[in-house]
Amino acid sequence: MSGTSGTLDVALPTNEPASIVVTVQTLKDPAGSPSAHRLMKGEWKGGRATLSVENALTLGNLPLKQVPGQFTMFSPSDNFMNGYPSFEECGVWLFNMAPRQTPQNDQWVRLSPLTPGWIYEGWMVRDHGKPDAIWLSYGKFLPDASGAITTRDDTGWGPFSGVEDFQTAGEEEFPGDDWFSNPLGFPFPSVLRLPLDLREKDATGGSRWTHVITVEPIADQGEPIGSERPFAIRPYRDDFGDTAPGTPRTITFRPEGVPHGDAVRR
Repeated sequence: MSGTSGTLDVALPTNEPASIVVTVQTLKDPAGSPSAHRLMKGEWKGGRATLSVENALTLGNLPLKQVPGQFTMFSPSDNFMNGYPSFEECGVWLFNMAPRQTPQNDQWVRLSPLTPGWIYEGWMVRDHGKPDAIWLSYGKFLPDASGAITTRDDTGWGPFSGVEDFQTAGEEEFPGDDWFSNPLGFPFPSVLRLPLDLREKDATGGSRWTHVITVEPIADQGEPIGSERPFAIRPYRDDFGDTAPGTPRTITFRPEGVPHGDAVRR
């Protein structure tokens, strides 16, 4: 899980290594061969190598973007029928609602391009950090070569948007989902009721819902709806809060959710 640490001793295959790469291996990967899921990389300098996601998880030497942009509360799937605003608290969407407040100065969120083994995934999480936390995926997506998120995710309006052709309906070309109804009968947590209220509060008045962006092995693409589970790389996390529709919410980089380490030759 993210935020944990540990030590591992391994034998080096050569006395003069130039670099070290840490991969994530699945049961489908051939034994003895590195997978495409490169997690960290480092160059040996003397007897030590500093391991980071640059040039392993991310393309080139790009770090993960520290100021990606904004997300907002929005429910486009029902607005054609119910008008705006209507049930806006049941949806989350990834675009810059207030572009002039962002470094990009346009509507597109920016995330670092990833190497071929990885893909971003967005989530709304109820009671984040607790053993019974509920993670709801709003889809997997990739930026373009410049880092701009200019296309929808793989679930479109979302399987719980109340729209049967949810993957292709609508005109929104950015990631997000609505949780309005479930006409197609997909698996859904029994403790939740649709439409969701993402501004729901706990007994102390705190926000119960948290927005998270993870980095996932691309092998997870095509998971059955309702079976999605988050990987341990969780670089972006924010309380959803209770502000009104149309209010920009800033995406916050969390370095503790990104793997790093050191390798030492002995």
